[in-house]
Amino acid sequence: MAKPAAGFIFDFDGVVVDSLGTHLRAWETAMSALFGLPLLDPTRLIGNSTVAIGTLLAKEAGSPRLAPELVRLKREALESQKYDVAALPGTIELFALLAATDLPWGIASNANRAFIKKTLQILKLDVPLVVSVEDVRKPKPAPDVFLLCATRLGISHLNHGRTIVFEDSVHGVRAAVRAGMFPVGITSQHSAEILRDSGARLTCESLADVVSGRWLETPPI
Repeated sequence: MAKPAAGFIFDFDGVVVDSLGTHLRAWETAMSALFGLPLLDPTRLIGNSTVAIGTLLAKEAGSPRLAPELVRLKREALESQKYDVAALPGTIELFALLAATDLPWGIASNANRAFIKKTLQILKLDVPLVVSVEDVRKPKPAPDVFLLCATRLGISHLNHGRTIVFEDSVHGVRAAVRAGMFPVGITSQHSAEILRDSGARLTCESLADVVSGRWLETPPI
């Protein structure tokens, strides 16, 4: 018999919304403005925090000391451009179902709070709790965002093993593992094999699979 879930925690980019293009355009703008360089091999950046990406790109450009300025320009470009984002399949339906239950749930992401909040507002999605990269000292792959999210949701550490985390990145899956939670890999960016090798207990294509599988009634844990 399946055990009841203690709660649900969602990563944001690549799980709740398709926002990769929006972020990459902002990085392209920042790299061009500061270094006059294109953004190469962008898929390797998926799952990392803005600060971590800025540090990496500035180092590769030969100017590691300019990382804070690159991060500033990226955030500025992100805020100034049109938010070309869409809810991924199953998001709207699953969030509506969760809102009608007593289950604790929320978002825990390496993304900035302003971006998450503005995107949720545009998509008219009501989420009871958002934990962003600004709320913790260490972003994913550290477990901090998930641990803080669980604490704020009122989930005891004794129930972390029954807390289902939805992640699309290797860093995020590893963070959920380190938090002692039940990671589910969403294959929007990586293959199921890569996510399982990173520690995902299960994988699915999108949150639509969660809705059709009636995970709220019979979670696979």
